[in-house]
Formats: sequence, C-alpha cells, structure tokens
Amino acid sequence: MSRVDEQSRQRPEETRGHRPYLILTNISKRQNVRNLLQLAAAFGCPAVFVVGQPSFEFDPDADGTDVPSQLREGIRRGGMEIVRFDGLDECVAHVKSMNVERSSNGASDDDVPRRGMPILGVEIDESSVNLESEPFASSTAFMMGNEGSGMSPKQMAACDGFVRISQYGGGTASLNVSVACGLVLHRFDLWRRGERVGAGCGLR
Repeated sequence: MSRVDEQSRQRPEETRGHRPYLILTNISKRQNVRNLLQLAAAFGCPAVFVVGQPSFEFDPDADGTDVPSQLREGIRRGGMEIVRFDGLDECVAHVKSMNVERSSNGASDDDVPRRGMPILGVEIDESSVNLESEPFASSTAFMMGNEGSGMSPKQMAACDGFVRISQYGGGTASLNVSVACGLVLHRFDLWRRGERVGAGCGLR
C-alpha cells in the first residue's frame, strides 16, 4: 500500500485537531500580503507569524492598515492572531516552543522534527516533497518564498522540509505566492479532516 493510500485511511479524529499556521516574511507586494491574510483566515489558521515586513501595517485599527476589512473584527475578537517578530530566528524559536501532538498515521518520524511544530517551506527544491503526498503529521507552520526570488538561504535553513506543487503544463515555472499558499492550505485542510481527494465527486 502506498503512503498516500495509508494516509487516505486515517480516521478524521486523529487529524482534525491539527491546524495550519503561516509565516509571512520577505513578501514584496501589498496585494499578496492581503491575500495571504485572507487565506490564513479562510483555512482556520489560529495565528499568522509576521517577520519584519516594515512596509505593511498589521494593526486592524491603524490608519492605512493592510488587514482586509472583512478580517478586522475577527482579529479584534481573537479569531486569528497576528504575531510580529523582528527577525526570523526569533520567530523560529517561538514556533519550536509550541508543543504539538503528532498523528500516528501521518508522516514517518524521519519526515518531521521530534520537537516543536514543524516548519515546511513551499519551494521548488531537489529535496521538496510533492504536496499530493500530504507529508503532514501535526499542526504545521508554512513559509512562502518571495514573489520573484523565492526563499532566501536563511528561510530555507529555518525549514524542516519543503513541499512543491506539481505542474502539468509548460506555461510557467512558478505560481503566484497567494495561489500557491491557497493550494497548500487547502491540501492540509483535506488531510486534517481525513478526506480523500475526489471523495464524493465520482472520482476514483
């Protein structure tokens, strides 16, 4: 039985308590920042960890805030927290201090760190694992790369592993950062709810 088949048999109660988190750093475009915040809220991220990003305003009550209007009240009520860090090392230390439970039927012990919450980078790299294989075993912090240059060496060094999104056409080498984030968070959501892709759609 393949690893994907094994994961498709997971009971929802073993994975549904897991949550995605988003590390937002080195993003250049304002619209992408806003889109990423919306995606984090849409897929139930309890928190977005913002590293640096001095050009953007993340206080929902500030003049000229970059928090989309439809998210502001929810953030005020604590529905999603935005936590700011001056540097990536500080953010990583915080993520690694978060205790998370791991699913017995998720990724193998070799695929995830044994301490703290894993950080997965979304990057085309020779070590990247296909997103379709659902290499998840716990709540996970996802980190995206810059729109033009991808992930910096420091970002990559902070990651415990990488996922890539399969592409089947020859039109582009990469996807828009918010599009890629949406695909990753959606796939994680399917995994944590124990749902097989195609279930209920007549697909086999």
